[in-house]
Amino acid sequence: MNDILFGNNNKKIIKKLSNRNFHANKIRNIAAILAIAMTAFLFTAVISLALGMQSSLMLTLQMQKGSKADGDIRYMTEAQYKALVSSDFVEQAGCRRIVGFATNAPGHTIEIDYADSVQQELTFCTPTHGTAPQEANEITTTELALKALGVKPEVGAKVPVQFELRGQTYQFDMVVSGWWEASDSSVSLMIVSNSFMEENGEMFPNTFSADREMTGTYLSDVVLKSKTDVKGQLEEFARSVGGEPSDMNAKNYVLCASNSVMTSTLQPSSVLAIVCFMFLFAVCGYLLIYNIFDISVIQDIQQYGLLRTIGTSTRQVKRLVNMQAIKLTLIALPIGLILGYLISSALLPVIMSFLSDYNTTISAQIPLSPSIFIITALFTIFTVYVSTRRPAKKASEVSPLEAIRYTEQDNVRKKQAKRRKGAKLSQMAFSNFCRYKRRSVFIVISLFLCIVLFNSVIIVTQSIDAEKFISRMTKSDFTIYNSACLNRTESFRYHADGLNLSAVELINQQNGITDEKYLYRNTLDDKTVTVDYGITDSNVVWTDTTNERTALSYDNGASVKVASDENNRFYGNVFGASDNFFDSLSIYDGEKDKDVLKQKLTTGDYVVLGIAMNMRTGEP
Repeated sequence: MNDILFGNNNKKIIKKLSNRNFHANKIRNIAAILAIAMTAFLFTAVISLALGMQSSLMLTLQMQKGSKADGDIRYMTEAQYKALVSSDFVEQAGCRRIVGFATNAPGHTIEIDYADSVQQELTFCTPTHGTAPQEANEITTTELALKALGVKPEVGAKVPVQFELRGQTYQFDMVVSGWWEASDSSVSLMIVSNSFMEENGEMFPNTFSADREMTGTYLSDVVLKSKTDVKGQLEEFARSVGGEPSDMNAKNYVLCASNSVMTSTLQPSSVLAIVCFMFLFAVCGYLLIYNIFDISVIQDIQQYGLLRTIGTSTRQVKRLVNMQAIKLTLIALPIGLILGYLISSALLPVIMSFLSDYNTTISAQIPLSPSIFIITALFTIFTVYVSTRRPAKKASEVSPLEAIRYTEQDNVRKKQAKRRKGAKLSQMAFSNFCRYKRRSVFIVISLFLCIVLFNSVIIVTQSIDAEKFISRMTKSDFTIYNSACLNRTESFRYHADGLNLSAVELINQQNGITDEKYLYRNTLDDKTVTVDYGITDSNVVWTDTTNERTALSYDNGASVKVASDENNRFYGNVFGASDNFFDSLSIYDGEKDKDVLKQKLTTGDYVVLGIAMNMRTGEP
């Protein structure tokens, strides 16, 4: 530093004085390290938990959806798929070909596909035990699928695989080359090898344009270089290779869809909450660090005055204080960063475990991203910088004479105390508290903010009521139904899929069973139970003459109607229920008297309409 009388460079002396002062204030150092480490810890924990919860929820939704790709494109020809792989807007493109659905796994849906390594990775089908299938008789699947097939989950186990294709039943004796833990309790994928597809190529002709049979087509989950307008990019590609993504009745129809999960971001309310907590942490850290350095400066004020007496400049005194702050930050910052990340990583599964009460798949992980530590370090360094500015300025501006007689009190006129019984401890404590009002105010604010933060955490954690959330989904302790309801491809379709009455009677005989409710539903056997949806413009997709059914497509989707019905009345979900079932209904509009409602329903002229409910608010 060359700002003193004769231009001497005293950097080494200032550094030496800083080191001695640093080692002489061990208690101050410990307090400052704890304060800085706590500030870094809080910043790291909040950022890590916020990113971890977002990442975990994203991954959970992706696992439930079955893909972590940006979008998917289906029903392509082989040439169209090859064009997709070589396109310059695609980063990754998996290959998937549907074989069929297993017919020998009651109660569990198993979709049999061919998938290459990219597709397996994007759709969470990479085996965690064993290896991907290579030979024609090898498969990989989930442990739930193997159990449904009556096979113990282990590499090398023999698996009977049966499926129907174009009205013909096929059966193969396969071998498990690998398996993974299921993320969905009701559906699993079974992966066959490319050798299987080549050996049985005659089974998979591409007849999609004629009969809408998916077997034989190429499907792909894709990761795009640009995440903007994923569906638009895929539709543009489909048209460029001769596909038609807009008309599902077109012979060259190609389905293009974006993975909406990938566009999920933090809600504005969540961002606001994070910002508020970060601000509170910054203020708390500022007050703690400021108080520690302010007290340290006051304790060493005479030393700084003596340094000024021998010619030390204001800039050198500031540097003396700041060098100590830098050393303390370098020691405390790594401690706060590491502890913040480790503790938040341990807390995230506990926080996310709440969701496991009503989700089949929960993932809890915090990405080990350098940005977490960089952002936290910058916040902490900025907080330390702001906190030490005023104490450093105070130390640099004190004159030698002021330092000698410095008593640390506000420059205000005080009243003369008049007491007859002498001083009291409480009065002395209050007087000492008010001796330096600025510090007293800072200490009170620090305690106040600590209480606010503590109460905020308690309120947030206690406001999560899993029972309340679950009660919006079901009013009973448990639900019993036929395992056919879990089959996503067949599901509840015929009278035979209903729960056997003998099972109902056996359940009722068990102790503790009270207030049982029965729910009835129409099936495809009930050709007279149809609904008029008011559809006037529709196109025939296919007609099943054996079962007298016709599938029609329209603007908002597709449905099935009785082939002989000329009024466009479709099969609909019409339910019947036992009397006590209505006692647990939440009625939002119309007749709210349950007794009157039951009387009206018995006439056969009234229905109760079910509507979607907002699971957060409990309102329609």
